[in-house]
Amino acid sequence: MIQPPPVSLEKPGAGLPVLELLFARHLMMPFLSRTRSWDESYRRFLGSGEKILEYTSDLNKGKMERQVLIPRLPGLEDSSRFWSVAMTLEHLTIAGNTTSGIIVELSHDRIPPLRLEITQVKPFANDANESRRAFQAMLKTASTRLLREVKNRSSKARLRHPWFGPITAREWNCLIAFHQDLHFRQIRQIIKRL
Repeated sequence: MIQPPPVSLEKPGAGLPVLELLFARHLMMPFLSRTRSWDESYRRFLGSGEKILEYTSDLNKGKMERQVLIPRLPGLEDSSRFWSVAMTLEHLTIAGNTTSGIIVELSHDRIPPLRLEITQVKPFANDANESRRAFQAMLKTASTRLLREVKNRSSKARLRHPWFGPITAREWNCLIAFHQDLHFRQIRQIIKRL
C-alpha cells in the first residue's frame, strides 16, 4: 500500500524545474545521443539493471516496501522522492517495457499510436515480491527486444517524449539507459536511509 508523504510534494507529472528541463532537453540528451553508441547505451541499461538486482538482493519484504523521503536528484520529479525500492522497481518495469517497445517500433519506421504522459509510468502498488519478479522479467524482455527486434538503429521516425519532445529510436535507447541509471541512484539513496 502506498503511504501519503510526510511533506507536501508536487503532483505526479508536474515535471522538472524549468532550467533543469531545458538543460536536459537541449544539452544533455543531444550530447548523450551523439557521444554514446547504441551498444554502449544497451550495455549501460543492462548493467544498471544487474546492479539494481544485486544491490537489492538482501532486502527483506519490509525494507523493500518501506517508503523513504530522499532529497530530489537531478532528473527526478519531486513527486517521486517518497518511494520505496519496490515502487521504484515497478516504475522501472513500466518504463522499460514501454520504452523498449517504442524503440523497436521506431526502428521499423512505425510511429506507435501513443500519447505518453509521465503519470502513466508512476507506480500504483508497493509489492516487494511482484516488483522484483516483474523487473527481472522486464530486463529479459527488453534485452531480447533490443538485441533481436530492432531493425534500423538510424531510423528518423520519432515519438514525442513528454520532457524531450519528438525523439528517435537512438535517442530513446540513450534515454532508457540514463533513466535506469538515475533510478539506481534513487534506490541507493532509499536504502541508505532505511
